[in-house]
Amino acid sequence: MNSSPPNNAIIQSILDLDVYKINMMYAARKFYPTTLVRYELIIRSNESLIDLKAPIHKEINELHGYKFTQVELDYLRNHAPYLDDNFLDYLPEFEFKPQQQVRLDNSDSQKNLRISISGLWHETILYETMIMSIVSEVRNHIRWFDIPYHQPIDVLEAKIRGLRDNLAQRNITNFKFSEMGTRRRFSANLQRSIIDYLATNASDLMLGTSNYHFAKEFNLTPIGTVAHEWFMAHQQLTQPVNSQKVALDKWLEAFDGQLGIALTDTIGIDAFLSDFTLERANAYQGVRHDSGDPFIWGDKILAHYHSLGIDPKSKLLLFSDGLNFDKALDICEYFADRANISFGIGTFLANDMGDWRGKQGKYQPLSMVIKMVECNGSAVAKISDEPEKAMCEDPAFLTQLKQEFKVTVT
Repeated sequence: MNSSPPNNAIIQSILDLDVYKINMMYAARKFYPTTLVRYELIIRSNESLIDLKAPIHKEINELHGYKFTQVELDYLRNHAPYLDDNFLDYLPEFEFKPQQQVRLDNSDSQKNLRISISGLWHETILYETMIMSIVSEVRNHIRWFDIPYHQPIDVLEAKIRGLRDNLAQRNITNFKFSEMGTRRRFSANLQRSIIDYLATNASDLMLGTSNYHFAKEFNLTPIGTVAHEWFMAHQQLTQPVNSQKVALDKWLEAFDGQLGIALTDTIGIDAFLSDFTLERANAYQGVRHDSGDPFIWGDKILAHYHSLGIDPKSKLLLFSDGLNFDKALDICEYFADRANISFGIGTFLANDMGDWRGKQGKYQPLSMVIKMVECNGSAVAKISDEPEKAMCEDPAFLTQLKQEFKVTVT
């Protein structure tokens, strides 16, 4: 990008990550301090990053110098009161050890760059969003350096104008969103500019951001609860068939019922609802959608609440799966007056260049994930409500898990 904002580091601070990473770090250290895990980068785009290995490796190694400052600890103490003193006293001792914990090489199966993260769960959990931010920004800096800085801002301005027109024309009053673009942002500096613009021009619609660093910088609400890895790890921390129940209960125990938004698609919505009993449904403030048809999902959630005698309007349905404004507004209309809803929007805000074309063609964000693949030496799986999002390194374990949860085996 043609810009030189004050801080040109890819990772702006140790808080430049998604809120849920620190939440899960806290719970993992509290309950499972000796648990070992492994994460893997999975590149879904048909694009090789092998030639970017050296600059990506350099940026990852620089994480070794990142530490929690007293200002950042004070911020967490004030904005995350569910993190106890024991944990906050531990954070100044925390350090990244990328030379021991992160390995980069060429993947034979993908014929692409492989990034593997291994170590104690609570000591490696923060890498995910930071490494994804690094991979994305290094790729964009080298391959898409000619995109002018105003391009994504112009795109965003047009989006917000169109959004307000649509809200007025369709008389939609139940649209609220949080910015959740850190993992797949174009760059840190662009994410800062986008959040600044949204905070100034869409504060009536914006609930906050999932990025702790920018929440602190712009005095926004930090947003985030839990991710798939919490449920996946429990597949090897208890009997697999009980993993979802234990994960849900341990999460409530960790935070005394706070941060009660349950993620529903690690095994699949039907398996989740079987475990989401009256007691758990009452204890959790709501649920999050992250794969599959959002309308079918929402109808199933509402029917489940009704079957338990729970008023759906007393709960929150959070949608966070590859959203843009048009899709979000369709969801708003569909669930109007039936449930409280909210949206987490990421790539559409943090990495959209519109119709920009360069020598390599039309710009597209890199599609990638970093997922836990192993816990205490054994495979873990995400089944998802979309077959293409399923992942597991051990086909036998995946089949076993599907059979135990009565998921159709394909």
